[in-house]
Amino acid sequence: MSIGSNVIGLLTYHHTSNFGSMLQTYALAKAITDLGFKYEIIDYRNKEVEEREFSGGLLKSKSIRDLKNHIIYDKFKRAKSREMNKFLHDMLTVSDEKYDSETIHTIADKYVCIIVGSDLVWDFSINGNDTTYMLDFADEQVKKVAFASSVGGVWEPGDVETVERLLNRFSAIGVRERAIQNMLNEFLPMHADFVCDPTMLIQQCEWRKMAGIRLVSDNYVLCYMSNDDLSIYRDAVAYGAEHGRKVYLISYDWVPENMEPVRPKSIAEFLSLVLYADAVFTASYHGMLFSLYFEKEFYYYNRGWKERMRSISEYLDIQCCETYHGDTVLLDYNLINMSIAKFRDRSLQLLRHYLSE
Repeated sequence: MSIGSNVIGLLTYHHTSNFGSMLQTYALAKAITDLGFKYEIIDYRNKEVEEREFSGGLLKSKSIRDLKNHIIYDKFKRAKSREMNKFLHDMLTVSDEKYDSETIHTIADKYVCIIVGSDLVWDFSINGNDTTYMLDFADEQVKKVAFASSVGGVWEPGDVETVERLLNRFSAIGVRERAIQNMLNEFLPMHADFVCDPTMLIQQCEWRKMAGIRLVSDNYVLCYMSNDDLSIYRDAVAYGAEHGRKVYLISYDWVPENMEPVRPKSIAEFLSLVLYADAVFTASYHGMLFSLYFEKEFYYYNRGWKERMRSISEYLDIQCCETYHGDTVLLDYNLINMSIAKFRDRSLQLLRHYLSE
């Protein structure tokens, strides 16, 4: 495909089996298009991210238990990966060329602007200190923009000099964590903005339209991701017992006692499971966000990369939903939706400004 000089390159974690990563990629691409710009996802593959997303397989089994798990569960993971890859290529524009750390510099001036974000693209612990996501390869004349780029915590002191040097080359920066915004504003001459996750740029009604048919006929509690001490599982089961609801866990592996496995393969199935749940227990950032978009009763468990959940919960004043304490929490979604709409409008204004200036 021939790319004109007016096309924006989008660099993110797009080659993924993670629902949140794919949803934010789709949302940012759609927002760029809706603002009247052309985009193309730069098909860059980071080795550490690839291994994190697609690890496993028969040859990597190190024990009888690993081998057993592979035989039982790997088919579900493969089916999910196929559906996610289909969504990527059916719904999004991806570069014909694939790039790695050795070839990414060949992009040169292919794009008039490169935008990096969202997701944990600036978390060196995930990508092996890969400064490609800080656009170290891009020529000086290429406009460099960050939108909702995320770290999850704060950078280690030894990384700050590199971060400062590379981010000084950007024309605009928006991040989705207050702590990172404050940190950047201490050492960058430009002002870093606090912006929403790209999925919030899309109206809630649009996400509802993308949800598939109802997958579970019973009334149910949905559990998505776990925290370190597995208290989310115990709390979800206790809630289900109290309210007479079955508890379904999104899992492609072992499932604890008193929980039922549910294994969505596609974006539509994942959205459906959140949409039709009576309550959601989640340790996932995007599980939290889509519970909000679908106006669910939900409880979040802030595990690793805590600044993401902390920033949005403080902005929306929903800290009362952090962990289940035995009492039902009913949120005022009229107020929450007004706050989401305000955040969306402000973030869209900034994105338009970033790409137009």
